[in-house]
This record gives sequence, structure tokens and C-alpha cells, in this order.
Amino acid sequence: MASIFKNPKLAIPKSFFSTQTLKQPFPSFKAAKSAIISEKNPEKLAEIFQQCSHLPTFIRHRPIYHLSIRKLARANRLDLVDRLLQAQKLHSQNAPALKSEGFWIRLIMLYSNAGMVPQALQTLEDLSQNRYSNVSEKSLCAILTVYLNNGMFEQIHNCFKTVPVKLGVKPTVVSHNLILKAFVKENKIESASEWVEKMDVSPNIDTYNILLGAYLKDGDDKGFDGVMKEVLRKGLEGNLTIYNHRISRLCKSKECARAKKLLDEMVSKGLKPNSASYNTIIDGFCRIGDLESARKVLDKMSSDGYISHCSFTYYTLIRCMVKEGELDSALEMSMEIIKRKWVPPFEAMEGLVKGLVERSRSEEAKQVVEKMKKRLKGDALESWGKIEAVLPL
Repeated sequence: MASIFKNPKLAIPKSFFSTQTLKQPFPSFKAAKSAIISEKNPEKLAEIFQQCSHLPTFIRHRPIYHLSIRKLARANRLDLVDRLLQAQKLHSQNAPALKSEGFWIRLIMLYSNAGMVPQALQTLEDLSQNRYSNVSEKSLCAILTVYLNNGMFEQIHNCFKTVPVKLGVKPTVVSHNLILKAFVKENKIESASEWVEKMDVSPNIDTYNILLGAYLKDGDDKGFDGVMKEVLRKGLEGNLTIYNHRISRLCKSKECARAKKLLDEMVSKGLKPNSASYNTIIDGFCRIGDLESARKVLDKMSSDGYISHCSFTYYTLIRCMVKEGELDSALEMSMEIIKRKWVPPFEAMEGLVKGLVERSRSEEAKQVVEKMKKRLKGDALESWGKIEAVLPL
């Protein structure tokens, strides 16, 4: 098979792969993970990574791979990134991992996350030339994702035209959706819409979700509603993403009551809302000054039990309470926030303290200030000190 991508291999000192110079391996995955998280020296981090390559749990734990590569990339030690990933190939010789397409895709994406596109392409070249495993559309999607995530839009379009034939794979709607995402990222919404119309495969719900998200971000209500009509016409089953898009669309148009009905519809159909489902509606009601309805959605979130409470919800509510002058509610909310060991938004707390002072409730205002000081530390405490210095206490 002719070469698809050309990239010279980096020279790797054999001493890097030698286990003779390494210290004793870590006794457990937990110890290894802790060491990698805390290590700031790139050379030592790479050494720890190499020491832990024998641990089965370490090998299976993808987040620790991503964390290690990300830390090395941020330190601009791409040479170490390449050495570690090349070592993965060498140490996997004749191993089951080498015969897995997923193993190669994992390496491709790690290179991509480090911004090392040529090395990612070379890894696909290694796979396609040596045919260590069967190559499927997953490999095509991996390379399309590499280009997409690195903002290489011209290359992603060229790749879609040429690489499927060279790999011997037929693109499905999954690959087509990655090209659609590229048009959206380029802010070519019209081209994105045209792409969906001329696709030689049937669009799925993910296709329409990508378009809906684009129109939502662009503020194009007409385009959004047009896509929704197409979804309903085709009888496609709505998922969490499409409901959240519709909720956002209604809240932006200040139709929060309708958005709340959509939330109820989701639950009745057995779809589990996420934090965005509730928070968007709470934020929407707060923006139109309907604090009572916002509180009801918070109560519903608690009673539904689908998600844990998150700080964003409470921050949104306390800002609204202060803005609407409901200081008793804001005071209660601030205590709840601090109780949950979150840091209340400074501007809301400043407004709360000033409001209390204006209403001759200086003692309560001082208590708020003291509780804030106890909750904060470091730079946050210093920043709050500057605010406190100008408060009318």
C-alpha cells in the first residue's frame, strides 16, 4: 500500500527504554497515579510513566494517560511525549494490544491532544501499512477528529475525499457528522446545511443536533425551527441533547414556562435531564425576574433526584435574589452555599452586604463578611479583602 502520510520518525535513544536505569516500580496504581498528578518535573514524570507501564490497571486507565501527555505537552516536552508513545508500540510487540485497532486509535488521539498531528498521522500510517489489525471506519474517524480538534479544516475536507479509499473503508453517517462539525466550527452554517442535504447517507439525530447547536449559537431562530420541523417530520426520537437545545431556544426567547413543560415532557418519556436541563431554565426565569418559578425548578431538581446540586444553580439564584432585593432569601442562600463549601460569587455577596447595611441590618452584614473570610484563602481572601475595605460597615 502506497504511503498515505509522510513524516520522518524522531530518533529515540535506546537508553530511554532501558529498565536498568529506572528505580523500583510503584507498588500500586494508586501510588503511581498520585505521583504523576503531583510531579512537576517533565523528565521525572516521564520516568514515572515508564516505570508504571507494567501495571495492568495503569495501562487500562485512559485518564492517567491523557493527564500525563497533557502535562508534558504543556511543558513543551513533545520529545518526551513521542518517546513514551513510541515505547508503547515497542513494548506491545507480539502482544494482544498491537492487534487491536483501538490501541492504535488511542495512540493517535494522545498525539492529537498534544498537538502532534504529524505523529498522529504517522501512527495511522504504521497501522495501515503493517495491518497489525483490521482497519475500520473508526480509524478514519480518528484522523478526521485529529484535524477537527486541531482546527485544520482544509485538511479534514481533503482527508474525507481521499483517505477512505486508501484505507478501504466506507464512510457512514458518523464520518459525515465530523465533516458537518468542521463546517460549524468554521462558522459556515450555510455550507453545513448544504452538506446535510447532499450527504449520501441518511442523517441521524446527531446530525440534526449539530445543526441545531449551530443555529442556537448563531441566534438564528428561523434556521433552528426549520431543523426542528424536519426532525419531527422524520419522526426521529428526541434525545437529551435535542431537548436541551430546545430548552435553550425557548429560554433565550423568554419562553421559560414552555421550556419548563419540555422538561416535564422529558421526564415523562423516561429521559433523564442533566444539570444543563435544569440550570438553563433556572437562569431563564432569573433573567426575566421570575424568582418564584426559578425556585420551583430548583425544588423539582431536588425531588427528581437525577443530578446532584451544583454551584452554578445556587450562584444564579443568589445573584437574582440580590438583584430583586430579596435579601432574606439571598442571606439564606449564601449560608447554604458556604455550608456546601462553595465560594459565593463576590459581586452578589458585595450586593448582599450593601443591601443589608442600607436596611439597617449591619450586624447581619458583618456576619456575612466574617463567614466569607473564614471560607476563603490565598488570592481569593486577598481579593475579598479589597472589596471589604470599601464596604459601608
